[in-house]
Amino acid sequence: MIPNQILNYIGLLDPLPVTARKLAAMLQNENACVEGIAKMVEHDARTAAVIVRAANSAAYRGPSPVERVSEAVARLGTANLLTIVLGQHLRRVRVDAALYDLTEGEFHLHSEAAALMIKAMISESRGTFPATASIAALLHDMGKLIMVRCLKVNVPAMRALCKEKKIAFFQAERELLGCDHAEVGAAVARNWEFPEEVVLAIEQHHRAAARGNERLVDAVMLANYATKSIGIGLGAEGFNMTIDFAGSRERLGISLEGFERACAQAALWIAEQRREMQ
Repeated sequence: MIPNQILNYIGLLDPLPVTARKLAAMLQNENACVEGIAKMVEHDARTAAVIVRAANSAAYRGPSPVERVSEAVARLGTANLLTIVLGQHLRRVRVDAALYDLTEGEFHLHSEAAALMIKAMISESRGTFPATASIAALLHDMGKLIMVRCLKVNVPAMRALCKEKKIAFFQAERELLGCDHAEVGAAVARNWEFPEEVVLAIEQHHRAAARGNERLVDAVMLANYATKSIGIGLGAEGFNMTIDFAGSRERLGISLEGFERACAQAALWIAEQRREMQ
């Protein structure tokens, strides 16, 4: 049960930017076209600039640079567009407490790297990924942002409880705080009116025996695990989590070697992204 102070705080959160809300609606509209999306984005100059820059970044660049919003939209696709816009919005959520032994920058890098990891895994998959996988991966840990704002998060006590009872970190959260960051993140996603499949993937990303859209949950679990595997966002939780590693890979059609290649590719993208930001 999520404590009332968290539920009240979620109700007071700034709404998603207009551009993000419209992109979320278009994500579920099979008839949405590049021209329509581009015209909508062009009305938001700041977002348009971010999108063009992203389309020319290491992870998305093509044989030639893009200069127009319509070209960037065509290259990125609606789901990636929304992921990029949401990433910018999340970075505006400020906290005045330690984020599970992570700085704000480290926390956001972990979230954004998880979304990029989806792209890397798609290229190694023999199957198809859910369209909303990068969005769910980006938002999977946002419950931590809310919990450190509303509750006294005692990381040493959580670690001690994990060691004493031999439980996962999210289970220690529940015992000490009454809820875990996955269910809080799901409540935020639901408040922002994301598709229910995204809400459930966030809520279940630490539950190896998850139900619902299993492939989407698998994708988020693997993205989170992979990002930690390349040393991004370990924090207090580290690898103390539950995951059906082999089962998730098999359901998504990714071999062990393919997963390792995806990790290496994502690490290269992130390293180049850091250089571009310097």
